[in-house]
Amino acid sequence: MTRVRPTRRADREEPAGEAARRRRRPGRGRVATVLRGTAAACALGMLAACASMPSGGGVKDVTHDEASGTEADEQQVRVFGVPPQPGEDPVDLVDGFLEALTSDEPDYQTAKQYLTPQAAKNWKPDAGIKVVDKTPSAYIGPGPTAEDTSAIVDVKSKHVGSVDDQFAYEPQPVPSTEDKVELTVVKNQDGQWRIDDLPDGVTLSRADFERVYRPVNMYWYASSSAEPMLVPDPVYLRSRNALATTLVRKLLQGPNRWIAPVVRSDIPANTRLLDHMVTIDDRRYVDLALSSETPVAPEQCKRMAAQVLYTLGQVSRVDSVRLTVDGQSCEPVSTREAEEFDPAATSPTGATGYFLVPGTNSVSLVQSEGPRSVPGQFGDGSLPLNEIAVDREEQRIAGTGLSDAKLWVGDMVADAKAELWATAEPGHVFEHPTWDGLGGLWVLESVANQGPRTLYWIDRQAKYRVEVEGLDGGNITSIRMSPDGTRISMFVDEGGGKGRVVMGRVNRGVNPASRVEPMVVVDGLRLVVPDLQELKSQSWQGASRLLVLGKTSEASVYPQFVDIDGGNVAQVNNPPSGVVSMAAPNGRDQPLLAGATDERIYRLEPDGWKAVTGTKGREPIYPG
Repeated sequence: MTRVRPTRRADREEPAGEAARRRRRPGRGRVATVLRGTAAACALGMLAACASMPSGGGVKDVTHDEASGTEADEQQVRVFGVPPQPGEDPVDLVDGFLEALTSDEPDYQTAKQYLTPQAAKNWKPDAGIKVVDKTPSAYIGPGPTAEDTSAIVDVKSKHVGSVDDQFAYEPQPVPSTEDKVELTVVKNQDGQWRIDDLPDGVTLSRADFERVYRPVNMYWYASSSAEPMLVPDPVYLRSRNALATTLVRKLLQGPNRWIAPVVRSDIPANTRLLDHMVTIDDRRYVDLALSSETPVAPEQCKRMAAQVLYTLGQVSRVDSVRLTVDGQSCEPVSTREAEEFDPAATSPTGATGYFLVPGTNSVSLVQSEGPRSVPGQFGDGSLPLNEIAVDREEQRIAGTGLSDAKLWVGDMVADAKAELWATAEPGHVFEHPTWDGLGGLWVLESVANQGPRTLYWIDRQAKYRVEVEGLDGGNITSIRMSPDGTRISMFVDEGGGKGRVVMGRVNRGVNPASRVEPMVVVDGLRLVVPDLQELKSQSWQGASRLLVLGKTSEASVYPQFVDIDGGNVAQVNNPPSGVVSMAAPNGRDQPLLAGATDERIYRLEPDGWKAVTGTKGREPIYPG
């Protein structure tokens, strides 16, 4: 049985002044919600114990129905707009239009009923989304008289984020300012008000945006890597119905503008989906029929299937994908086979992190049975280090010496001797070494940790300066490279207690002057965390989100997970007392690590944070 109930909008703050006016007929909702399937039964009390809250264990993303493979969205509350009512005044009309935008209708048919025919024809709702802090409000000055045939209605809101026409999100700088948009309304031949002039795109409150739109990653390959390496590209999709089909069609369109310079798709351009719908059968298999203008070799078809598998795997469990291209079937690709292209796949060594031992400044390895020193000079204390980074294959350690003026690299094998890879300029120091997934080492160099930092890429003892575009006078004070080497996360200090975390695009090429030496430029900076006063540490969890430990203008130091586009933020609750650094693993089955002022290393276990026994430590890290 389907139940329909009206909903009421959140209360709005009225602007000061008698001239401002907004009218609302009391007790009248504009948006109907429909509860479907099991979710409806639970909500109406028809079933007992529909769900239970676990008291322990790990955290899992639940995105599909394990039994049937159907998408979880089919079980969620659906919202449908209510069309305009006879005799509405301009403010009520605009309020109704804004509420109709929150509907789950993919084509905005109800919202378009609030527009004149010409406005409905010209309006481009997919041009972008303005995300605001709360439900936008419509206001008008002295209202129109009975003789007036047109009026201006103001819509006021505080802008907090934007989604462009390719569905990519970016937060707004803080503090955000109040925006005012003017909508022109006119009377039609029936004497009813309709919106005649409005900007393209839609405006949604943060709460409505998070309900209507779903964050997903499209998967491409790093163009700078000789080996196929998957790269996630976050987008927000509105579709509640046939989301798997929407994802595949989006994948066939190729990479978005921002990520396109540093990735490629192994799906040929102009490839078409021949199936009307993408279906996932009871075995969790996907069979897709494609038409391509370019011949596809078996190895390329395997990489194409891996892109599809990783993309679809976010909305429903998929164990295997088989592609048929122009009538030629390729071998099915399983999840395990696709993981060979994932640079963020969990390390097979069983290691759960590394840290420095105070006093000896040697490197220890954290394992389930307890800490132990790594093999080689870095573990026996004969070459003490101040900062470390472990490469993503867990073969080498890079570290700055105690003076921070030398950068050493050594293999993690017994009797291995570390090599001096780089020396800082006189009076300068190195800080924040980090490895990309291509074997390249990145580091900042500065004058005794003061003033502007210079970013360097070091490849087999060759040191190359990296140009960073778009800093606008800011100073980079912390860096972390993505597992795929296409992006770099940076904290930019703007002075005056203000800073931001930004994501840069890593462009690799050849220096046109020498025609031999490599040249690397970081550009296209995009805001991720807009309001940090201070950054303590940052690390990548996988290839699509960051763990950021920092201080905002409104709180003390606290850790938070942040998607790489800044769209989703989740605070890590109850960190250890005195936490000064944190590290996230590639795999979600591994624990978070934390360092604290008591010089102990902590692991996040299912029942809370636990100190690692056996030794003191500082600066815990995972490979990267």
